[in-house]
Amino acid sequence: MSLASNRLRSRLLVGAVVMLAALTSAPAHAGTPEPGPPPMTCAGWSVDTVTSGLDEPENLEPDGAGGFYISGASSIVHVDAGGHVDPVLDNLAAPRGMQLHDGILYFVAGPGLSQFDTRTGKVSAVTDMAAHGLLRLPNGDFLTTDVGTDIGSPSRGLTRYDPTADDVEQNWSPVPRSEGLALSPDHSRVYTDDLFTGQVIEVPLEAPDDWSVVATVPGFFPGLDDLTMSDAGTLYAAAHVEGSVYSIDPRTGTTCVIAAGISPGRTGPSSVRIGPSANGWSLYATVFDGTLRRLTPPPGVDLAPVRS
Repeated sequence: MSLASNRLRSRLLVGAVVMLAALTSAPAHAGTPEPGPPPMTCAGWSVDTVTSGLDEPENLEPDGAGGFYISGASSIVHVDAGGHVDPVLDNLAAPRGMQLHDGILYFVAGPGLSQFDTRTGKVSAVTDMAAHGLLRLPNGDFLTTDVGTDIGSPSRGLTRYDPTADDVEQNWSPVPRSEGLALSPDHSRVYTDDLFTGQVIEVPLEAPDDWSVVATVPGFFPGLDDLTMSDAGTLYAAAHVEGSVYSIDPRTGTTCVIAAGISPGRTGPSSVRIGPSANGWSLYATVFDGTLRRLTPPPGVDLAPVRS
């Protein structure tokens, strides 16, 4: 069994335990709402498959030309706008979050952050740090997440890495657990989510200790795995265990399902990103069943991505 398969199994095995512990002993943090009623459905979204046969796809990153880089069990591949798959990097230790900037693909794998020059093919290490999700901030710093599956180990919260000073700051924001990362349209806040509680957390970049829960996806264990944000200020989150993708308004805390029944359970959706499509913008989701899905919105949904 691959390292990625073990990682998936670990998430599911400890999920209920951590979730129940979190719900009974969560810190009394200002602004934390209670779980809401069963999820509402947002009508009008359509789902189709861009490509299949991917090896446990974990994360995706737009390439700026209609395609995506996708991390999987032990590799990173490239999928072009037509769904054609080409290998990029092999024999990696469970690659996870990725960010593309000026032709450099940053990715976390094994114990650290590395970079791949998409123009020359050169791979080099950036720094050693435990990481899962990855976000490059506009100033060049990086944030990473800590899922929280290491029971008995203290939370690392959100970690911040300053490449200029080569400084890694664990618990830069002391959130209990974190999975995905998304930047707000005005670049003043980041959002992360909790796999086990379904909570969506807002972190001000200038006051990272003052994090707050802005929404809670309903249900016993939806299993939030990753999220992204539109320039209109709407979050979109992959609910891995439930097999759904949610639209979330962080201003009001309201949530609704835009797509359901996407291989629920161990093989559900793992990551979501906004990318171009024939009629504007669509949401794209990697799914642990080996597919890349395209979620096309109904008319009137502003799905342009946040400008970096």
